[in-house]
Amino acid sequence: MGPVTRFAAFKYKPGTTNEQKRAALDGLIKLYEENTHMVNYGPRGGRNNNPEGVDKGFDVVFTVQFKSVQTRDEFIPDPKHVAYKMSIMEIVEDVIVYDFEEGDYGY
Repeated sequence: MGPVTRFAAFKYKPGTTNEQKRAALDGLIKLYEENTHMVNYGPRGGRNNNPEGVDKGFDVVFTVQFKSVQTRDEFIPDPKHVAYKMSIMEIVEDVIVYDFEEGDYGY
């Protein structure tokens, strides 16, 4: 098995301030900096600039590449990851998290 790429997108609740968004992003960066032993890269991302209008209202997207399924599975219950998720729940309206191994299309 190869690396696992995570795609995640956040949609903030109406009224979320830029300061709150910045704090959430800073927390995300710190989370992965503290877990560099689990990832090949990340987080990489930004806000949408596609003019087609199919962003579904998501505010920010990022990718991370875990070294393996095992390191991804270690990361999910990690107390720092759980604490980060809980810290942003009051400002996040919706989230997508999608993990995949490159080339695994399931058929």
